[in-house]
Amino acid sequence: MSIYNRWDKKENKLAQQCIFCGKKPENKNKEHVIPQWLSKLVGSYDHICNFGLLTEKHITFGKLTFPACTACNTKFGELEAAAKIVLEKVMAGNAITATEINTLLDWFDKVRVGLWLGQLMLVDEKRDIEPQFHIADRIGTKDRLLIVERLADPVARLGFSGTNTETFMTCPSAFQLCIGDYLFTNASEMGLVANRLGYPQISKIRKGVETSCDITPGRGKPKHPVVASLQASPYRTLIYQPMFKCFAPTTRTEYYNVPYVLSHSLDMENGVGGVFYQRGDNTVRYLGANDKINIVPRKSPENVSLYQMTAKVYDLQRSVLNLVDYAGRTEYFKSVADSLKNETEIYKKLMHKLTQHQR
Repeated sequence: MSIYNRWDKKENKLAQQCIFCGKKPENKNKEHVIPQWLSKLVGSYDHICNFGLLTEKHITFGKLTFPACTACNTKFGELEAAAKIVLEKVMAGNAITATEINTLLDWFDKVRVGLWLGQLMLVDEKRDIEPQFHIADRIGTKDRLLIVERLADPVARLGFSGTNTETFMTCPSAFQLCIGDYLFTNASEMGLVANRLGYPQISKIRKGVETSCDITPGRGKPKHPVVASLQASPYRTLIYQPMFKCFAPTTRTEYYNVPYVLSHSLDMENGVGGVFYQRGDNTVRYLGANDKINIVPRKSPENVSLYQMTAKVYDLQRSVLNLVDYAGRTEYFKSVADSLKNETEIYKKLMHKLTQHQR
């Protein structure tokens, strides 16, 4: 399916689908992908976001709305309400539990996939991308990563980055959300963190109409670094959560019904893994369901720019591309993958050049 201008109702099928379930909306209403309460946190409703690659659309967050079923919007409104409480705790410097972190990661899944679908609806450039999933299909299904950082300057900013690339349009795996002086980098993909956290080893991920992979028993203990491109630092908190909801019950029974996974999971029955974190050193720690942690790190040094901190999202997008096994795929598919990897490197270098220019 080619993606056309959102307002061309005859051509754009996405504009006629619920952003949550993908079906024709029942009792149609509108969903704010970037919720209005985030604007309240930074004290402004007038923040502008840009969409598009070849051309740009400029739109305020308040007008960034997409079709949704009333029932879906109500259901996911409960997640919004719960996530709002957790995020306000974080930004107030209060400790939160592993269960609350799980809620926050569910919310980041929602926002990330919502921004991806929003890109496909809004941009004018035609491209053959037909979404195989919507928000409801991707919440809590694959491994999650969250990096929490603080900027040196307390500016009332609200924005996101990493979504304006062909890589994100093709594989909506990683993005950043900046709220005031907090920078959150979120990524999700099968096998992103599970292997290094002692969970069953996932390899040779094959993507097509259906996704498949090879699974072998895990080592039963975490190992640093969990993600090769990320190092521990007192200026960032790294949060990891392996997920196995996407696997069939027989696979869960065979590989996940083992003492280590049983004792390091939040909800074994629903495939929700435990929360692990790193803060200031190379030790990877497990956070029990009701244990609390303050995930706010030290403020970044004044000589570290936002551009420099943004570069890591492109590293993560590249890391996700490297998880996929391209053996046996067509030469065209391999060339597309190589092109996307090159693009992430170009964006990363651009961020560092902007950093040098700023200085």
